[in-house]
Amino acid sequence: MKQFIRQERKILLAALLTLGLICMGIVMVFRVFQQYESLIIENEDRQLLGLARSVDRSITSYLQQFLRDLEHTVRRAGLEEAETAYREGGSAAGIGQNLRDTILWDHPLTYDMLCMDGDAVVYSARGRTDYTFPARAGLDGEIRIGPCIDGTGDIYLSFLKTSDGGLQYGVLVSLTDFYQAVAGNLIAGTQDRILLLDAGGRAVLYQTQAGPGAALISDGLPEGVYSDELDILLSCQSAGAESAVFYQAGDGQEEDAYTARMAALPAAGNNGVFSVGASLNYETVKRPIHMATIRLAAYSSMIITGILLLLAFILFVARRNVRAQQEVLTLRERNLALEAVTKKTQALAHHQRLEIIGTLTSSIAHEFNNLLTPIMGYSILVLEKLPPDAEELYDNVLEIYEASRKAKTIISRLSDLSRKNTPLTFQYVAPDELVRRVLEISAPARPPKVEVVSRLHCRHLWVRGNEIQLSQMLLNLVLNAYQAMETDGGTLTVTTEQDGDAVCFHVADTGPGIAPDLLEHIFEPFFTTKERGKGTGLGLAIVQQVVQDHQGSVSVHSQPGRGTTITVRLPLPPPDPEGGDNHI
Repeated sequence: MKQFIRQERKILLAALLTLGLICMGIVMVFRVFQQYESLIIENEDRQLLGLARSVDRSITSYLQQFLRDLEHTVRRAGLEEAETAYREGGSAAGIGQNLRDTILWDHPLTYDMLCMDGDAVVYSARGRTDYTFPARAGLDGEIRIGPCIDGTGDIYLSFLKTSDGGLQYGVLVSLTDFYQAVAGNLIAGTQDRILLLDAGGRAVLYQTQAGPGAALISDGLPEGVYSDELDILLSCQSAGAESAVFYQAGDGQEEDAYTARMAALPAAGNNGVFSVGASLNYETVKRPIHMATIRLAAYSSMIITGILLLLAFILFVARRNVRAQQEVLTLRERNLALEAVTKKTQALAHHQRLEIIGTLTSSIAHEFNNLLTPIMGYSILVLEKLPPDAEELYDNVLEIYEASRKAKTIISRLSDLSRKNTPLTFQYVAPDELVRRVLEISAPARPPKVEVVSRLHCRHLWVRGNEIQLSQMLLNLVLNAYQAMETDGGTLTVTTEQDGDAVCFHVADTGPGIAPDLLEHIFEPFFTTKERGKGTGLGLAIVQQVVQDHQGSVSVHSQPGRGTTITVRLPLPPPDPEGGDNHI
């Protein structure tokens, strides 16, 4: 009897232990599904943020294009005469002719071009004067960017620039066409959404089944836009940081509602004009996970009916769990490998675009030379035929000739820099003159708050090397220094000096510096600490390659918060056997 009781207790203990193990197994499996769901959410957030950044880059590209073209339009030579004619006679016909002859008018996104005197529209390419510009909306600066509304309630994106004569010139862009250009082709399904909210929090751009739409928030919530996703964009814009949030989407009816996930980028720190939100229907991702959880609960309840079945099911779930984890790890490794390949592919594509730009620069330089040559020639002819007493006219024509000559010099240097250098030819290069040319070429890229100081001590020295490659090397170093000081400003110091049998180039900036753990990687191809879309990681790798081709060396000294100094040493050519030296 006692033996039976002891055996029964053992069975009961074994059953309790089995039940405990079953419960523990169920809890662990549920945790695995939770972790799996977290991994899926993280992966979806990366994809959504990548989509939002892609739209942001497209917006930035279009905005920069319109800003450049409007700046060029306001500086047209004939526009000043047209303004004078308007001031004297009140006719804006000359202004209109100048505006219609610009590349802005031929842009596919341009809706209208305006000339305004104060708040009054004196010229419209479409003949409309019913435009209004909401107060305290948009971005103020040399070129003001903000929403514009016509008499019918249609909304446009306006770019306004004030000329030296006091008139405002503007270009209006259809917001629906703008949305279609930057985001229309990126929407994969009816429940995948991309929303744009202007920096002033006034206008929202969205996609409906009928096509792109634009509306003012002050007029109420537009049809096709959900209040939750609009609140997410406003919060992201207010906080100035990217975010990823769940929200409830749908048409307000319970059967149409669904859970969505949105990743948002603020306007500040990105394109500066629009906050970007990209979202997807999370139900399609969540439903398989929930179904698997339900099935697991059903299987567990069946297993409890018998210890043997429970034990067999535990073994089955454990094996499946191991396989699932292995598959997750395998997928993660493949995803990392694909990301690495994608980054390299993007970097190579960017490098190809740079080569194309170099080819275009060379072609444009050739065309400008063809235009400047007759200007210089006719200027000389006019100077030779002027009477001796026409001193003022002589000075004016001489200014034309000098300006043309300087322009031709700059274009020649740009052409030299962009020329493909297939055979590596070496020649004698003056270090100080090389630095002057590079600083002159890079001057347009200098940030406003950056000061440039040159200390050149190699006036009578020269090195033997490929001038194009050396120019590219110094230009990469100077542009890197400009980008490091772009936000807070600082001082760029370029120094040349002789150090024994070598010439040293020192490029020093007062930027944020480089962290010590990153110094050993900065010369690796495709390694970059810049934001995505602002660097390929090839600049310093090219610098190192050029230095190696010239039998030189490059070193870096950097202190976080105090700046970075990059030193390039190039050997001086050997003395002339006939008694010459390294001096010019």
